Amino acid sequence: MQSTAAAVAYFFMLISFYIDIGQDMSPKYYFPMFLPIVVGFILSQSARSRLFFRRDNLPNLITAVGWCVTFPILYTWTYERPWFMSLICYDAIVGTAIFLMLSNVGVLLTAIKCPRLSAALMSASNFFCLAIPFIQAVYYCMTWHCLSPESLMALYMTNWRESIDFLQATFGFFLLPIVGVIVFLLSKAYNVHREFFSEFEGDWRQRLIALIVVIGSVATLADYLPQTSIAELWKDVTTYAAQLQEYKTDYDQRFDELTIDRSSTLASKARGTVIVVIGESASRDYMKAFNPSFEYDDTPWLSARTPDEGFLIYRNAYACWSQTVPVLQRALTEQSQYNDKEFFNSISIVDVAKKSGYHTYWFSNQGRYGEFDSATTLVAKTADESRWTDDAYDFSNKYDVELLNDLERVDGRENNFIVLHLIGSHIYYNNRYPKDFKRWVTADGTGMALATEAYANTILYTDYVLSRVFDYAREHLNLQAMIYFSDHGENLRISHNPDVFSFDMVRIPMWIYLSAEYRKVLPSRAETLLKNRGRYFTNDMMYDTVSGILNAASNKYDAGQDFSSTEYNFDRATLTTMLGRYRLTDDPDGAAEEF
Repeated sequence: MQSTAAAVAYFFMLISFYIDIGQDMSPKYYFPMFLPIVVGFILSQSARSRLFFRRDNLPNLITAVGWCVTFPILYTWTYERPWFMSLICYDAIVGTAIFLMLSNVGVLLTAIKCPRLSAALMSASNFFCLAIPFIQAVYYCMTWHCLSPESLMALYMTNWRESIDFLQATFGFFLLPIVGVIVFLLSKAYNVHREFFSEFEGDWRQRLIALIVVIGSVATLADYLPQTSIAELWKDVTTYAAQLQEYKTDYDQRFDELTIDRSSTLASKARGTVIVVIGESASRDYMKAFNPSFEYDDTPWLSARTPDEGFLIYRNAYACWSQTVPVLQRALTEQSQYNDKEFFNSISIVDVAKKSGYHTYWFSNQGRYGEFDSATTLVAKTADESRWTDDAYDFSNKYDVELLNDLERVDGRENNFIVLHLIGSHIYYNNRYPKDFKRWVTADGTGMALATEAYANTILYTDYVLSRVFDYAREHLNLQAMIYFSDHGENLRISHNPDVFSFDMVRIPMWIYLSAEYRKVLPSRAETLLKNRGRYFTNDMMYDTVSGILNAASNKYDAGQDFSSTEYNFDRATLTTMLGRYRLTDDPDGAAEEF
């Protein structure tokens, strides 16, 4: 009778909790759970020969409740709306199955008659089973946002070193307290479990009942765990990653269908080199050339170039998202916020350059390897020659100046299209520049990893690298055009996590250099780019803009998205960021547009 009452109380308290946080409960999802829960509780209480809700079973109950309530309540707090009823049902089933499984595993472990070892094994099991709810709770406390596909994507689609950087940036300052909480909970769980194993001996009949419950619980977990809320989010991420790989499918056919009249391209009119440099986490808010009120003079070379004819600085450029992969899969291809094209069916700037008559190169100081090739890597591999510095070196120890060695591989007598992908200002900032560029430090010289001073040093170093690339290309590669833009910006307090969005995460620097010869052979393009210096732009339209700068109109080109075209048809009122979630007019610090 007591076990039945315990099961009923557990069931209705769980349902009451879901109702209390605003869930519209549906009997078809929850009443089928009732009888199995009652049976499981009766068998488990028989196996333990004591009341189920006792202190010695508390760690297992906490673990179960963590699974039952964590995602639903964090989702509700974040979005102020209920989660899907069916998925909450699965969370409740999985949490309850974990409770029954752990409670009865404890009974089975009495057979080894070693309380210390059994208590340690049970504590480790609690930790393992509670890890995912615990991570969700910690993430929410750091960001006031539940885990989302975007934050999971940041881990899944990058190499392991960048994933570690993401975790350190998110949890860095709280890492010691988090470890302290874990150690405290494990010690408490160990003491409770040891108390149980010191008192309880059990017999073969109780262990047999416990084994039956454990087998049933494991079978339930195998069926329902992949259907829980957090598992569904992870499935969304893996499905997206797998879809990206379709870019390889029919690539040759897509490339063959791309048509460009070579006789009118820049390559046919002015032999030489075009360079596209992709920055990392650079925000124009913290760059002197873009924001004169910024306290550190971190762009001396760019500031000196600003008055030069042919050097065009754009102060109203924005990223379309706040993470690298979603941005570059659009910036590099036809896909944008403003069309319904898919990445895996799109042509890239590398394809356009090839068809225009250029030998193409991709040189990167970013990570190459993840669980899948990222969108960026898939495009990079289509270049005639591609190289990543981390193929041979430790990712964290390479500075962007190493890319100059790759430029020496390029034949300056040919038409060349080169993409350079910098590590730029990627966290941790103090890892992104050599000691000679440690110009600014904090007042006490500590805390440089995420300090404004360290970030300014990264921008200073990027400014130096760009100057070296520019000078070398002009001297040795017959530079006709050079384009620089960052993938996204940066918030110096919370980096660029889309779950806690702010506009400095998408305010990016962008500039274009056009040689005298370029301005002579394509005066209309040059004049349009000059006139557009005060206009607004988002970097997911870079594909069409690069196509325009190459004067390579094609059957895969949209002049309305080309910043170098007189047909460019966007303004601040019609442009968006974060894939359409925010209008640029929502930016409180946005300047007036100049036409």
